[in-house]
Amino acid sequence: MQAFLMWCILSKIKFCFPLLMIKTMVRAFTQKKSVLPFGSILTKIFQHHQVRLEGEVVTKLKKEDTYNKSTLNRMGWKKQGSVWTYCPKVDQGQRIEREEQEENPPWEAQEETLPAQAQGSSSTTDFDRMMEFMSARFDSLEASLEGKFEQVNSRLKNLEKDHVTIRSDFENIDDTIYYDLKVTRRSPKRLEQKLAASKTIDTCEETLGDDSDFDSPPAVN
Repeated sequence: MQAFLMWCILSKIKFCFPLLMIKTMVRAFTQKKSVLPFGSILTKIFQHHQVRLEGEVVTKLKKEDTYNKSTLNRMGWKKQGSVWTYCPKVDQGQRIEREEQEENPPWEAQEETLPAQAQGSSSTTDFDRMMEFMSARFDSLEASLEGKFEQVNSRLKNLEKDHVTIRSDFENIDDTIYYDLKVTRRSPKRLEQKLAASKTIDTCEETLGDDSDFDSPPAVN
């Protein structure tokens, strides 16, 4: 990671060093038999904020923890004027070139060198295909929705017809009940009159029949 930090510094690449420290410390803490990194930096931070460090185990810095000009030279960095430039060795240059070829195959390089007009026509063709697909998709959805709406309208019309029929039945039910009541009330009156005419009973008492609606009694012979 130190090499990565030096590369970022020399290449003037911005990075969040505190966040990188925290992630590295968390990764080291989760491993077995690991030493918490950045001890020297944390010690200076604690001392600056007057944090008491009595009882902590003192660890001396190793020689390889110090980075200087010779360290950068061994890593392949050479200072040319006031700018550090990466100058790898011959074997390192071949290795880097081989890795770049693996990352960027020749056929991809050929595709990148195609004329801009050919790439534009290809992108236009892809766009046309996408538009055709989307248009067909929307037409299919529109037809499906129209079919669904027709089914809903048909069901609503059937429900409206059923509602009219039920309402008509309820309007006619009063007349039917009234007619049944009149028939039921006339029947006992007729029976009573027949019994009185045959001298089975003495008199014909008034009942709850409807006198205006029942038929006149038959003549006695």
